[in-house]
Amino acid sequence: MTNCRFEILNRFTDGLNSNRKALRKPRNGVGNTNIASGVKKALETRLTLKSEIEPGNVRITLPIKTVSELNCSDHWRTKHKRHQRQQKTVALVLKPIRDKIPFPCHIHLTRLAPRKLDRHDNLPASLKYILDACCAIISGDFRPGRADDDERLEVSYDQIPSSQYGVKVEFKF
Repeated sequence: MTNCRFEILNRFTDGLNSNRKALRKPRNGVGNTNIASGVKKALETRLTLKSEIEPGNVRITLPIKTVSELNCSDHWRTKHKRHQRQQKTVALVLKPIRDKIPFPCHIHLTRLAPRKLDRHDNLPASLKYILDACCAIISGDFRPGRADDDERLEVSYDQIPSSQYGVKVEFKF
């Protein structure tokens, strides 16, 4: 019994902090840190802001990533930043040409993304803030939820598989 106690005391006095007989291996990193083996690079070719004005037709292309708001469980602050970014991008392109879009008009929104969304529920939900911004700028009614309620506006949705994220907005009048 005394030998066992002496043996345990010797282990702790030799610089060991455990009952193991071997010294601990030196650690290169901090505790339980996982390091990503390969970091994904951003797409090198991105869509650019583009607008085309023709008689009876205005087309704009926006480099915006849209996600389904119905299936998204992001924090409210992350969602708010995404919505603000979408609305500011639409305002940047539409404000200079809003006088060239008369009423009544048909708005056709096309989502460009690698994967398709459910066309009945998720597609309109993903383009909601872009549509709200378009209608508010064209009509001049900036009250929340009121601009897209105008009877002179018709809206349709579509999606096209693409390697880059973006949204095409077409105004027909």
